[in-house]
Amino acid sequence: MKIGRAWAVALLTLSACATGAVGPGSPHAIDYLIAIDERQPSEAQVRLTLAEAPQTLAPARDGDGEGIVDVRCADGRPAPRQGGRWQAPSGCRELLWTVRLDAIDGRGLDASLPAAAYSARHSYWIVPERDSLLRASGAAGAATVSLRLRDGRTVVQRYAFPSITQPPFYAVVGDRPATTYSADGVTLRLFGAAPDYPWMEAVHRNVLAAWARWRRDLVVGPSPARIDWVWVEPPADLEPGYNASAGAEAIISQIRLREGDRDAEAKARAVIATSAAHEGFHSLTGAAGQAWPAWVNESLANHFAIEAARSFLAPSDFQFVEQYYMSPEVRGALLAAQAAYSAGDGGQAQLFYVHGARFWREIEAVLATAPNRSGRLARLIRASGNFSGVDLNDAGALARFLDRHSAGRAGPIVRCYLEGSGCAS
Repeated sequence: MKIGRAWAVALLTLSACATGAVGPGSPHAIDYLIAIDERQPSEAQVRLTLAEAPQTLAPARDGDGEGIVDVRCADGRPAPRQGGRWQAPSGCRELLWTVRLDAIDGRGLDASLPAAAYSARHSYWIVPERDSLLRASGAAGAATVSLRLRDGRTVVQRYAFPSITQPPFYAVVGDRPATTYSADGVTLRLFGAAPDYPWMEAVHRNVLAAWARWRRDLVVGPSPARIDWVWVEPPADLEPGYNASAGAEAIISQIRLREGDRDAEAKARAVIATSAAHEGFHSLTGAAGQAWPAWVNESLANHFAIEAARSFLAPSDFQFVEQYYMSPEVRGALLAAQAAYSAGDGGQAQLFYVHGARFWREIEAVLATAPNRSGRLARLIRASGNFSGVDLNDAGALARFLDRHSAGRAGPIVRCYLEGSGCAS
C-alpha cells in the first residue's frame, strides 16, 4: 500500500504470498533454483527445470525482463529473445539465466514495486518474481533460494511457487535479520533498518499478533508460518509517505515523514500499524489460492487491518486511520469498479480500500454468525472455506449467501454497495 502526498491513499500493488515448505528432492513440474553468492552480490543465477519442454518463456507478472540476461538451455544452446519473449531451444527442459540486482544502500528502493536488489550494509537480497523470473506457464511449482556467504556457509530457503492465479512470489534471503519475533506459531523476521522510534517494537509486535489471529481464525488452506519484513530506504525523489507491498513470505516497506508536520510521527504510527497489517493479510490469505477478485481482496485486507488498528491505537492516533481509510468520500458501485480495474484502470483500487471496507463493516454489523476472536466475518469466511462456491462478482449470489447468515438483513447492503441500487440517502 502506498500512502503518498498528504498521506492520501494511492494505488496498492496487488500482492500477497504463496508459501509452504518444499521438501528436498520433491518432484515438481516447475522448479526454480535461485543462487546468490555474497562475493558477487549484484547478480543471481537462476535455473528453471520443467516437466515438459516449453516453446517460449515470458517475464513473470507482466515484467519487462530488462534485468534478465544470457538466457540459455542448460546444454549451452542460447534462447533468443523475440519481442517480449524468449524462444526456448527445442526439447530443452532446463533453462538458465542471470538476474541483475540493484545495490540500494544510499540509493533506496520503491517498496511499492520493488526491483531485484541487495543491501551490503544490512546483508539481505530481495528477489521479486516480476523482476527476476521467466515463466513458461501459469502453473504452480517450487522455488529454492540459496545464498553462499563469504565464510563458506550457505543459507537456503524453500518456497511453494505460486500459480498465476495466486499473488506473486517474493523472496528475501540474508543471514542477519535485525530482530526476530514469534507469536502463536508465526515468526516475524525484520531486515534492514526500521524507523528509529521508541514505539516501533510495539507496532511490530501488534502487527505480528494480528497476523497470528487471522491465520488461526480466518485462513482456510496453507499459510506462512514465517513472514520477513524488510525496511528499505526510500529513493531521494519519493514523496513523503508510507509505501509497502507484500509477496511470498515477505513484506517490504518504507516511510518518509513530512518536515514541519507536528503530527507526522502520530500519522506514521497509525499508517504503519494499519498498512503493514493489510500487507500481511495478503500474505496469509493469498497462500490459500482462493483467487478473490481485487475488490474483495483489497477491501477485506483493509477491513481487518482497520479493526486491528482500532484495538491497538489510542484514539488520538486512530483519528488518522479514520481520516485516511474511513472518512474519504469515495463511493461507487464496487462491481463496476471491479470491471474498470480488470480493464486496466488501477485508480479504482482506492474505491476498494475505502468504500469496500465500509461494505464489510456494515456486513459485520448484521451477521448473525457467532464471532470467533477475530469477529463474525472471520468466522464466516473460515466456515465457508473462503466463500467457496460463491461468485463474488455476482451481487445476487453474494446477497443470497450473506442473507442466510444475517436473517435476510445483508441483501440490501450488498445491492447498494455492489450495484449502487436501493441505497438509503
